[in-house]
Parts: sequence; C-alpha cells; structure tokens
Amino acid sequence: MTHFACAIVAFFVAQLLLLTGYSDPLAAPRAPATLIGVHLITIGWLSLLMLGALYQFVPVMCNTTLHSQRLALYALVAIVLGLLAMLAGFSALGGNAALSTDLLPIGGTLVVIGFVLVVVNLAATLWRVRPLPHPAIFVAFGLAFLVLTGLIGLGFGVFLGLPDPPGFLRALTGRGLSMHLAAGLGGWFTLTVMGVSYRLLTMFMLAPDEPRRSTWAALTLTAGGLAVLLVSGLIGVWTELATSAVVALGTALAGIGVVFYLADIVHFYRTRKRRELELNSITAGFALAIFALALALGALSWALGTLDRYAGAIGYLFVFGGLSGLGLSQLYKIIPFMTWLEVFGKRLGKGPVPRVQDLVNERRARPGFALYFVATLLASAAIASEQAVVWEIAASLQTLATVLIAIEFWRSRHPDPNLKPTLGRPPGMSAAAKLKAAPGASAKLAASPPLGTDRQGE
Repeated sequence: MTHFACAIVAFFVAQLLLLTGYSDPLAAPRAPATLIGVHLITIGWLSLLMLGALYQFVPVMCNTTLHSQRLALYALVAIVLGLLAMLAGFSALGGNAALSTDLLPIGGTLVVIGFVLVVVNLAATLWRVRPLPHPAIFVAFGLAFLVLTGLIGLGFGVFLGLPDPPGFLRALTGRGLSMHLAAGLGGWFTLTVMGVSYRLLTMFMLAPDEPRRSTWAALTLTAGGLAVLLVSGLIGVWTELATSAVVALGTALAGIGVVFYLADIVHFYRTRKRRELELNSITAGFALAIFALALALGALSWALGTLDRYAGAIGYLFVFGGLSGLGLSQLYKIIPFMTWLEVFGKRLGKGPVPRVQDLVNERRARPGFALYFVATLLASAAIASEQAVVWEIAASLQTLATVLIAIEFWRSRHPDPNLKPTLGRPPGMSAAAKLKAAPGASAKLAASPPLGTDRQGE
C-alpha cells in the first residue's frame, strides 16, 4: 500500500507539472523540465505501481510468500530517494543554480540499487516455485528489462553529471534513447503488464487461465523482438554499423507478439463465466483497447515515415491511456481487496462480513474513469495536432478525473469497520443461482465468507 500511495502522489504531481506548462509535451522530449515529468511518470508512478502490485501478486501467482518484506522496504526507500535526486539534477540541468547535475548519477545509482533489490527479492520468491507458471515467466523477463532500463538510464546520468565523460557514454547518450525506451516501455512495462493481466483478468472475470499457443507466442516474440532491438542498438552505438534492418525485424517481432497477447485478452472476455463485469474489468478493457490503438497508430506512423512527428502523441496515448489507465483500473480492485483482508478478513467465520464489492461504489466511480479516458484521448489528439488550448483543457479534465478516482481509492481504503454485508446476489451470478427463500437462508449467507475468497476475495 505504501508503494501505491507514493505512486499516486507522483502521478498527481506529474499531471500538475503538465497542467501548469512546466513539463510541456509539445516541447522537445530531451528538455530538462520534460524529463522531470517523464521520470515522475515512469519511475514514480508506473514503476512503483507495478512493484506494489508484484509484491502482492507474485506470491498469489506462485502460491507462495514474498521472500522478504524488509528488502521491499529498502528498495522503495532507495528508489524514492534516487528519483528525488534525479529530479533535482534535471532541475540543475535546466539552469537551477542552487542544485548540481552531480545529483543525476547519484540519483541514478540509488534507483538502480533499488531495482536490483527488487529483482533479488522477487527472483528469490520465484526460485522456490520452479517450474514457473506462465504469468510469472512474463514477470521474470520484465524484471530483467527493468535492470537494463536502469543501467542505460544510469549511463545517461553519469554522462550528464561528469565534466568530461568517456567516449562510450557519449555514444550511448547520442543514440541510446531508443534502447532506453524499448527496454522500459517495451520490456519492463509491457511484459510485466502482460504477465499480471494474464492472472488478474482471468481471476476477476472467471475466464479459462490455461496457456494457449498464442500465449507462448506472445512471450517468445515480444521478449525476443525486444532483445533483438537492444542487441542491435548496442552494436550500432559502439561499432557504428548499420542496424536498421535488424531494428525493423525486432520491432516487427515484438509487435506481432503483442498482437497475440491482445488476441488472448479478447478470448478471456469472450469465454468468461462472469457475464456481468465489474468496473475494474470494464475499465481494463477500455485501457487495453487504447493500448492496442496506440500500437496500431505507431505501426502506421512507422510505415508512413511520420513516427517522429507523432511519437509524442502516440507515446502519451500509450502511457496515460494504456498503461496508466490499466493501472488505475486494477487499483480500483486491489486496494479494496487488500483493505478487506486487513479490516474484515480476521472476522471470517465469526459473523457477517461484507464482500469486497461492498467497499466500493461503482455508480459513483464510473464518471471519473469515463472522464479520464475521454480526456486522455483528447489530450493525445491535441498533441498530434499541436493545439495548445485543447491540450490545456484536456490536461485539466484528466487531472480532475485523477482526483475523482483517487478519492474513490481513499474511500475504499477507509471503510466503516461496522459495514454490514449486502444480501443481493453478487455481480455475474445468474438469477437461477439465487438462494431460495428459506428460514435462516439469509443469516447463513451473511455469516459465510465472501463469494470466491480463494479467487481474490471476490
């Protein structure tokens, strides 16, 4: 929960910087102010969000316990302190004389140390349950790319912080941005999202979770394509060989892998047993649709040779609409579930307890999520068309939507400890499954554990 709290704060601060124009997505992507907003999103928001989720769901996926809670705390402290130092270093790079660019390599080192602690902790957890279930294999590859992303970023920080950096760092900084993005957005974020969603979506929708051929194709092609991209990038940086054909091959392989993943997601929605979806599954569907749209637009722009022009808009759609939208949608389920375990779990078998769904109000939360996705689409279109006024309106609406969603998180995190269970039938249960009216039937239902506790307290 501490990871989630830090992540939401970083997300909100990043949006405020965008809203005020300090971090301007219409400006150059390498501008120091833009880099502050980018790293608040990528490290402060998305990475901390995913790490918090992994600490909860790697043990669930593997039916084991987390190797060390203490290592998780140490990693969080290192990442947060490192991120703050990096932001200060970027500010110095932008002309803040009160700060020093020496903070960039210091912050980068702390962040990498935190990432390494994360990998050690989760790898030790995964090691106990070999052979790994298929969602955990995606996560394992994602963790490998996390370390690579941190190391490449650290190279940038050392280059910017040294007065006379070595030649290989100069070459890396000049041509390594694409590798940094491929390892981070493609490897760490995308592969981890794929692995976690294979578990979460099947769990929440009661869909078949056995891996299919398309599942293994998604893993092999996506991870393999990204590996080809990184290797060819390194070869191009330090040997100056032409690797454009290899880059195109790696990009194509990774793209086809994601298509197989999206085909699996469609299969989950079509074959689910829970016909009436809860809000977290509905919003996850919207986020994944935007995820697919961003990839399709990226492929089209690449084919037409206009990717440089529209990269900012497509990246915004991918990060804010796809990844962030999916993160917000799953937090809407994860936070109530963890709160339910802490507040009501110990009362199981001792009397009536509410369901996880009793901790949320979907009717009240829907407008916030709807506004968020609409504002994200509008903001991306404004960036593509360079409409500053439209962008400001969209950014304002998106920030407002984030506040509304965060309020719902807060409410679900602070429930009434005397909350009574609802006796209506849970979402997705057919009318034929209703209990027949009988003496004591309602009391038995109220005293029983929440439906499907073995499937995440649902």
